[in-house]
Amino acid sequence: MPAHVTPPKKYQRLEPSERRQSLIAAALGCLSRLGPQGAGVREICDQAGVSPGLLRHYFDGKDALIIEAYRTLTQEYHGNLRGVLTGPAESAEQRMRSFFDAYFLNPSTGEERVGAYIAFWTLGRTEPTIQRVQRSAYRRLRKLIAPVLNELAKDHGVRIDAEQVATSLIALLDGFWLDMCIDPKHFSRAKTSAVCWNWLETFLRGSRRS
Repeated sequence: MPAHVTPPKKYQRLEPSERRQSLIAAALGCLSRLGPQGAGVREICDQAGVSPGLLRHYFDGKDALIIEAYRTLTQEYHGNLRGVLTGPAESAEQRMRSFFDAYFLNPSTGEERVGAYIAFWTLGRTEPTIQRVQRSAYRRLRKLIAPVLNELAKDHGVRIDAEQVATSLIALLDGFWLDMCIDPKHFSRAKTSAVCWNWLETFLRGSRRS
């Protein structure tokens, strides 16, 4: 058997919710390893250990599964970030610093997650449904960050357009995230988080003079 072919898993009897999650995990794995073009129904079902015909018992087809996999990935990631940003016991600065650390946490930059995100970004160039999920995910992230940015601005005695700042900040974060994935030895989590905080603090200080 060629080295790049994953042998089919032995069929296991699972509850419907467990089977759905198994198919989602298989879709993410296949997208990461094979890319959007290579992650077909047969490859996904082989990895999940089910027959190809069973996929439609749980989803309306491969496209619906791929969309649900992307939603699952972003909701899981943003759920972790939400827990960091909404902690009531910490100051806005502490929460934002923790947010930067969490954004670059190792699981999010692991090889499988990186491959899956790149596959979704590729699909997002041509697939309107993926584009809508992407826009929704970024909108939720901006709204998650904006209240903490407003708190920081108040602490610095300035007024800002929090959502506009959040948009710029996410672009900075995504750029660093991709660089960390490409060259993790050059971009450490601690140094990258510090650079992001320095950028934000410099912006807030500059806002006092504008």
